[in-house]
Amino acid sequence: MPIDRIQMISFRNHKKTNMDFGLGVNVIWGENGSGKTAVLEAIYLLSIGKSFRTSKIHETINYDHETFWVEGAFSSSEKKEKISFSQAKDRRRKLKINNNDAGLKDLVGKNPAVLLSPEEQTITKGSPGERRRYFDKIFSTVSKDYFKNLSHYTKTLKQRNALLKNIHRESSFDIWDEALVEHGTKIWDEKESLNKKFKQCLETVCKMYNQEAINVELETGRSNPGKQQFLKELQSALPKDKIICRTSVGPHRDITNFLFNGKSLREFGSQGEHKISLILLKLAEYVFIKEETGKPPTLLLDDLFAKLDFERSDAVFKLLEKNTQTIITNTDLVDIKNHGIDLDDPNNRSFHLKRQCSN
Repeated sequence: MPIDRIQMISFRNHKKTNMDFGLGVNVIWGENGSGKTAVLEAIYLLSIGKSFRTSKIHETINYDHETFWVEGAFSSSEKKEKISFSQAKDRRRKLKINNNDAGLKDLVGKNPAVLLSPEEQTITKGSPGERRRYFDKIFSTVSKDYFKNLSHYTKTLKQRNALLKNIHRESSFDIWDEALVEHGTKIWDEKESLNKKFKQCLETVCKMYNQEAINVELETGRSNPGKQQFLKELQSALPKDKIICRTSVGPHRDITNFLFNGKSLREFGSQGEHKISLILLKLAEYVFIKEETGKPPTLLLDDLFAKLDFERSDAVFKLLEKNTQTIITNTDLVDIKNHGIDLDDPNNRSFHLKRQCSN
């Protein structure tokens, strides 16, 4: 559901900030250090349950306070809901949905958001683990079964790895191997189907972009080997796993790569190729989530114009669907107006932030 408004208290350099968003293009502008990205971070936190800037959420607390608090109101034609998130410096956190205590799992897929930020460049430039986490997040957003099996698999994997690290181990690994096989094969099965759909969305977006004959492709890992073969591989790898103290086979070791016009993006891609690939990938993510859930995600675009020249950024804007809630950060309004965005439209909004002392 689109976000109607947000309130931030003691979050980053926002001592107390309120914003009411429109259903169209929302522009948050101001000089660097004014807290523009922090607004996107707060929205992402309410949508995903995590920050995209740090794994230590307590670091977002304003330097002279003990706790931060953010609250968002979301609505659609069918319903409204309120989500709040707070955390103290002692790591205690509290998540509420409509004033009821909730867990992070309750946020998955509820109000999806697609983020384009410099921090996201690790998806194309980083390790295979970065890409696995990226697709696990997307697939969990659109499939409760995928999320459930991934959660069970991850818990079992941690228990098996803990046993591998125990130098006094005498226990059998059979129970953990059977659980890994049960949930791992289900993950592989669904991942194969979801990967195929995502590839189609990426192909569609590349054709729509229609600039410089750019083609970004997804190169996926292995297919499901079946329960019997997966169990055999786990048993065969056990002597090695005992030495390295971790499980070496399974969907948690899948490798996914991106190709840019037929060549490995991670190995051979230029800075410009990485930038445009990430943007096309994020637009494909938007289309994929919308098609699979029927919910158009909110687009969070952090400093888009610093990444692309005018021609490319204009082409990206033309790909955005009308009536898509988009929240953009930028240093001024000139680029926004030059791209033909009418800030007098009642669905569009602009917010000017002034620089403050930050933590």
